[in-house]
Amino acid sequence: MDFAIDSEQLLQWMHSALLVIVVFVLLVWSWLFILRIIHQEDEKKRNELQRQWRRFLFECCANPKAKLPERAQIKQLWQDTQAFLWFIQLWSLMHRYVRGDADDGLERLAEHIRLERQALELMRGQDVRTLIATAIAMGDLQKLSPATIRRLKELTQHSSSMVVLTALRALMRNDQTIAVPILLQLKRFVAPERLVTIAKECDSRYLIQQAQKILLETTAEHAVYLLKVLQGVNAPLSSSEAETLIRHFKSQPEATAQLIPLLDHPHHLPLIRRLTQSAELSIRVQATRMLGELARNKQDLERLWQLLQDSAWWVRYRAARGIFSHPEFSPDYLKEQLTELADPFARNMLMQVANEMNLEIIDA
Repeated sequence: MDFAIDSEQLLQWMHSALLVIVVFVLLVWSWLFILRIIHQEDEKKRNELQRQWRRFLFECCANPKAKLPERAQIKQLWQDTQAFLWFIQLWSLMHRYVRGDADDGLERLAEHIRLERQALELMRGQDVRTLIATAIAMGDLQKLSPATIRRLKELTQHSSSMVVLTALRALMRNDQTIAVPILLQLKRFVAPERLVTIAKECDSRYLIQQAQKILLETTAEHAVYLLKVLQGVNAPLSSSEAETLIRHFKSQPEATAQLIPLLDHPHHLPLIRRLTQSAELSIRVQATRMLGELARNKQDLERLWQLLQDSAWWVRYRAARGIFSHPEFSPDYLKEQLTELADPFARNMLMQVANEMNLEIIDA
């Protein structure tokens, strides 16, 4: 009898539990259904907002005097942060591909909606994606306010390299006298190769003049970093500037080796010839390569033959390539020199490089 009562109570509990589960599932389904409807409505509003602002962008490109958005429409864009970020990214993208009246139309639209003011408000936050998007847009504006410039300068010290690069790009496009000193003082995690594109946007002579001041004062490690940037920019270096830096780096062979690729003009040949006599291997290798690229007279060709017998493999390799590339090189000259070349390592190097360059030579 007790067992029957316990069984009946258990059955009632099970029914109650099942009812609770069913109600809970129905509530969850209902809530998901409501969320889906809300999401669809938000998506519909967002699509309409994007369609509306995409139309403004294209109309301003097509006609610089096109009708501009009303205050209520601007306020709606400002209130939706994600929509605003979408807009400035599209605005920046279009800015890269238009010129003339279309460019003026985009600037007129940006000024009308106070793009810089709203972007600056977002730039005061710490979200990396927002900082990158706003900094990119600031780099496409024709003029920046002092407040924006101050914030961009602060962002060049950010922990994210992408934030640093986009902020520096914006500054470079606005005023190279502000951006170049910052670029030259960067010593941290940004790879020098990533600074090259930004550095190319400024006047190369101004860059090298400012860089020389830093190179004469900074550490050897930082000097090597800056010289890698200058190599990518292909900055022109005068003979006097090159001599000054070479003297300064006399006890810093790594920095000297990084400097040599910048000595790529014929007026640097006297310095290059001198550097091929260096006791430092890294300097000799780079100087031999540059001599091979710049050499034009018979004396330089003879110097390359001497370097072909150097004790270092890389010096011999660079010398061999320079010999075969020299304007006065000829098969008859090669045959004449081979009769006097007793160094087997030099001969082997000539054969190896000739094979790489698809040249046929007959070993005397």
